[in-house]
Amino acid sequence: MNLYSYFFIACASAFCLTGRPAIAQETKVEPIIIKAERNILLRSFIDLDGGKRVTHAISIGSPLQVHYTYDADNGQLVLLWKGGFLDATPMWHDRGDGSSRPLGKAIQIGDAIPQIQQLATLQSEFKKDTTGSGFKPKGYTLDASGLPVFKYRTYGLSVKDATKVIDGGQGIRREIEPEGSANDLYLCLARGGRIEPKGNGKYVIADKAYSISVADEAALKPVIRTIQGTQELLVPFQGKIIYTILFNQ
Repeated sequence: MNLYSYFFIACASAFCLTGRPAIAQETKVEPIIIKAERNILLRSFIDLDGGKRVTHAISIGSPLQVHYTYDADNGQLVLLWKGGFLDATPMWHDRGDGSSRPLGKAIQIGDAIPQIQQLATLQSEFKKDTTGSGFKPKGYTLDASGLPVFKYRTYGLSVKDATKVIDGGQGIRREIEPEGSANDLYLCLARGGRIEPKGNGKYVIADKAYSISVADEAALKPVIRTIQGTQELLVPFQGKIIYTILFNQ
């Protein structure tokens, strides 16, 4: 009797005993959960809406239960969420695919394109990549609390980009500062179907469940524009920009 005959008999026996075809039993996978009991960084792939994958993502977790993901390829914050930190099962189970997932519903803040760009006019669209900008990541340093200050060069400028969680967990505070200046640079603070100015530097991103408050609005002169049906909140990038991103709920 050959091996095929043994296999046929085994399958037939299983059918007789159970009344259904023999199938391989699935092994339940225990989730691999990363907690943020202190400020913590984790590199992985992160998937965004529309099937786009950020391949050089750095996720920063906080014990205040507010977390965010930074795209090091573009100098852009892409995700913000509250609750648990990360499910690393897709990355570390078995062979893994290198990706992790936020625990809880994440707000997509950015689209994995450069946040700072040079525009010929205020009607010019943002490019989808760093072409022509000379963008080059320069790594990061950690502050006293273990949070990263990202550094990169773009359009001939050295830029420092730092984010901290606001006490109480209502959101995050960002500081982006160039060394030097260049003409016609703009920083995109937000994109959405509708951006509503509320006064005193506050803007509600109506379809994204968050709002933005810009420090020193009078000096920065933010602009709301519409490009192909999407509204964008821009500020000229000529010096340090400080703003907060706050959860609406």
